[in-house]
Amino acid sequence: LGAAMLIGCGLCLPRAEAAYVITIEQVGSDVVATGSGSIDFDALVLFGDEIDSSLIAASDGALIVGPTTPTDDAYYSGVVGPAIAFGTGGEFFADSGGGAIVGLGTFDETSGGVVAVPQDYVSGAALGTSTATFANATLMSLGLTPGSYQWTWGSGPTTDTFTIDIVAVGAAAVPEPATWTMMLLGLAGLALAGARPRFRVAADRSGKFD
Repeated sequence: LGAAMLIGCGLCLPRAEAAYVITIEQVGSDVVATGSGSIDFDALVLFGDEIDSSLIAASDGALIVGPTTPTDDAYYSGVVGPAIAFGTGGEFFADSGGGAIVGLGTFDETSGGVVAVPQDYVSGAALGTSTATFANATLMSLGLTPGSYQWTWGSGPTTDTFTIDIVAVGAAAVPEPATWTMMLLGLAGLALAGARPRFRVAADRSGKFD
């Protein structure tokens, strides 16, 4: 019953707006950036093609996750955010990384910022999971200021967001709204499934349900 309710409710949930989130946190002796989601660039303007690799430059408001080898990507301008930078650090290249090349940079102040996606990327498609690992580093050594930074663009069906969550050491990453929804649905399903044995016990003892 619980599984059926989860599946049914999941099918009834409204389709989420496009969004991309990168979480940066301390993992042992390394700093790891992990990104996932999708990007709708229909409301943006093609800024140009580049060849990049995963890096971080907090003072330039720049972050790219994905391959550490030079990879073709495309920049789209028109992104608006709350800040130009998310720390004081200079440019650092990742020691390892994987997944699609995705990033954001606010160094182009005339357009408010740009997003980077794979050169052949289809707007709105799932990008999978991308990572960038900075070995033997800390948030402090990379000059990162913990906090949540979000950039937006578009309106209506083209509304989109790009969020960078820098998790302070000792703090837990905050689940996304969709994650909270599935957790609550799961708990509701378990509660209902757990109620069934009590009815069965009542039937065995009295021969009927109350």
